[in-house]
Amino acid sequence: MKKICIGVIGYGVRIDMLMDQMRALPVDVEVTAVADKNPARVRELMLKNGTAEEMHRFEIDKIDGLLRKCPMNPDQIHFYETAEEMLEKEELDGVMVGTNCNTHAHFAKMVMEKNLPLFLEKPVGICHEDLELLKECDSKPHAPVVVSFPLRTTKMIQTAKKIVEAGTIGKVDHVQAFNDVGYGFVYFHDWYRDESVAHGLFLQKATHDIDVINYLCGEDPEMVCAMKSKQIFKGDMPAGLRCSECDRTETCMESTYNIEKVRSDTPRSDYCCFAVDTGNEDSGSMIVRYESGMHAIYSQNFFARKKAARRGGRIYGYKGTLEYDFIKDEIHVYDHMSDAVTTMEFHTPANGHGGGDQVLMQNFVDLIRGKVSESIAPLRAGIISAQTCLAAKEASEQMEYRKVKGGADRE
Repeated sequence: MKKICIGVIGYGVRIDMLMDQMRALPVDVEVTAVADKNPARVRELMLKNGTAEEMHRFEIDKIDGLLRKCPMNPDQIHFYETAEEMLEKEELDGVMVGTNCNTHAHFAKMVMEKNLPLFLEKPVGICHEDLELLKECDSKPHAPVVVSFPLRTTKMIQTAKKIVEAGTIGKVDHVQAFNDVGYGFVYFHDWYRDESVAHGLFLQKATHDIDVINYLCGEDPEMVCAMKSKQIFKGDMPAGLRCSECDRTETCMESTYNIEKVRSDTPRSDYCCFAVDTGNEDSGSMIVRYESGMHAIYSQNFFARKKAARRGGRIYGYKGTLEYDFIKDEIHVYDHMSDAVTTMEFHTPANGHGGGDQVLMQNFVDLIRGKVSESIAPLRAGIISAQTCLAAKEASEQMEYRKVKGGADRE
């Protein structure tokens, strides 16, 4: 079997997580080239606290019946300062883009022009110019694109899709969805807090949930109104302050010390979330009107904690209601014409977005190998979701209804 050679533009935590899933597949696939401005950090992620010398001693082994591989050896990977140089010099079978969000569209265009299969992190773009650029790219013949939408690929949502398409609940006429993010502190401690890069949490977070709603309903959004608030993660602490430099580290429940030691969560950075330069709203809601005239309500919160965390929604038809719950990993179907309630439990793995990441990686590899012809999370879906979330961001800031600009032409 010919080895599949993958290039990565922007190798961060998210790409490293996905590589664990990809390299667990029973195919010969490896990262052979990386373009990243911080190769030392990439090496650290790849080694997973090992050393290059230790990596040489590992062999492929079999664990729990699954073919797994050791952490990557960065000494066997070609590193480049620029994506242009990597794409020019390397013979690649596919490319993954995991840079910060404000460059996703730029690098996606670069890869698509090389006609290489592309895995693109979400959101696919953060402004209208990005999305128009991607629409133009998508209108021309190109190699397959897989967008990082793992929620739609989970067994639970795939099952929900089949139930909806079977007409079990009737035509979809209303949706209510929510995401109370139990780890919401990362959006105020980590790089996401810089709104010039993240562009707010509708684009950062809601893009997943809106895609799920779009996918289950089978319709495109047309109009959005929205509102957002910043009630908790604000304050007058100095810009750039880190918890490790603050005299309140023991008393502040949002210090990285207390997040780890008291709340048993995992901090990813230690910037003060009550500093004057802390960006992002800490709650937001949108109402989306769809082509048929039906509407969906979606709300997200970033200071709910522990057992208050929840993520899911309800899809309403005249004949019944379908409820999906990512935390409980369950579907409930309520029959409106009887007392019947059907419950489905899935017991999917807690890591890898409930198994969705592995499905994405399998699809990406199968597209490269020519085993399948359709992306399970196509670029069009990424564009529509980003358009909706961008419209919600603008609507919340301008206090007005916003059209979902342009839309994407149906295939």
